[in-house]
Amino acid sequence: MLALRSLPSGYVLSGTLRLRGNRKLWLMLTLLSVPWTVVSFVSIGWLASVVRPEGWTFDGRESSVPAVLGTIVGGLLATGVITIVLHEAVHGILLWMFTRERPTFGFMGWYAYADAPGWYFQRWPMAVVLVAPLIVLPAIGLPLIAFAPPAVSIFVLFGLIINSIAAIADLYSIVVVLRIRGPVYFGDTPGGKPGESGSWYLPGK
Repeated sequence: MLALRSLPSGYVLSGTLRLRGNRKLWLMLTLLSVPWTVVSFVSIGWLASVVRPEGWTFDGRESSVPAVLGTIVGGLLATGVITIVLHEAVHGILLWMFTRERPTFGFMGWYAYADAPGWYFQRWPMAVVLVAPLIVLPAIGLPLIAFAPPAVSIFVLFGLIINSIAAIADLYSIVVVLRIRGPVYFGDTPGGKPGESGSWYLPGK
């Protein structure tokens, strides 16, 4: 099975990736996020130009400057919140598909999470859960960029960029998942809180 309620016999805790309180990890992710942000802007911007080659035209002649600025700021804030919610929702849908149990959602410090406490995942299901928002949201968002009205289209573009930038921790976790050798299961750390840290389990020697 792709997800189990208990570990197979002989599997033992072999490593932990702790997010909460791990300053070294957060510093590394912050540094990595700088070039990744550039990649996100360039790649998503290029895809948007492909699906909407005519670009975006706005007529603000009948709107006051405060109204335009308020719309932009409010729209960007709302887009950011909606994007993070959708990002975690995609994680959650994949977790539900593998476990058939409602996942747990929440915030841990400055980041949001979707988790499946008490479940253990093999390598490829875990990688699919992690990478899903980078595939699903652009698959939905790019057609909206192409055909939606300019105001909606530009905010969707911004949302896809946020989604990509927010995936930096997911990408780092995918590297960890793929680098571990041998048969492995991934799950929460014993005694830890949901979203706080993840561990991997290998057959004991």
